[in-house]
Amino acid sequence: MNIDILKARKKELGLTNRQLAEISGVSLGTINKIFSGATRYPQLDTMDALISALGLDSLQYHPDSHADRLCESIPAYTVSPKNGHYTLDDYYALPDRIHAELIDGYLIFQDPPTIRHQAIIGELFFQIYSYIREKKGPCKVLLSPIDVRLDNDNKTMLEPDLIIVCDQKRIEEKRVNGAPDFVAEVVSSSSRKRDYLVKLNKYWTAGVHEYWIIDPAQERVSVYRFKDAEEDFDMKTYGFCDSVPIGIYEDLAIDFTEFEP
Repeated sequence: MNIDILKARKKELGLTNRQLAEISGVSLGTINKIFSGATRYPQLDTMDALISALGLDSLQYHPDSHADRLCESIPAYTVSPKNGHYTLDDYYALPDRIHAELIDGYLIFQDPPTIRHQAIIGELFFQIYSYIREKKGPCKVLLSPIDVRLDNDNKTMLEPDLIIVCDQKRIEEKRVNGAPDFVAEVVSSSSRKRDYLVKLNKYWTAGVHEYWIIDPAQERVSVYRFKDAEEDFDMKTYGFCDSVPIGIYEDLAIDFTEFEP
């Protein structure tokens, strides 16, 4: 693929080279060399990672993108006629043991969480739950698996790792309708593009106030605070050695030094 196409797409998304490095897993030095022209013939796996991270796959959720997997086991470069047309009926028809998300009509399998993933999200839940209980606040903190019908339509159902919901009317017995106030996702190699690009945009436009992407491999927390769907957002990056404030509260910060390595 022509480098100019990658440059144009990066500019369209408003990404810096550093942000693209975080999303793609390609080193910042390599990306700087590619976009400066110092490297004329990048390795194929590097280009594949950049194309995938920038959403330039021939399909939005291409089976060979190494980031998302389609519902059916199908040969590479072929497409199920239902892709883009799955609905909540298809989602609820999945076996209970299968964890998937429905995004704009695409069913996407989720890998089983690792032990570290569960330890991180469990500690995050504990610190937030303890704060809410002590303050006797109106919000609820909920752990995956929890269905979130983010857009209140028939083609999207997400399953965030952790959410905080302050409007109790949005919580039903089996799902949350509408945008949570706070969302946290623990990123993995298979969910990187989805968490940093697809879900970032979905949460922003739906009205989520704050979105955390926790990267265990990099021991990094990317915090996005959204103003509204029409304006830009604030983004800060913290390390696991930091105390990370939750913006929807005035006096709550998560102590990541308590997280087991």
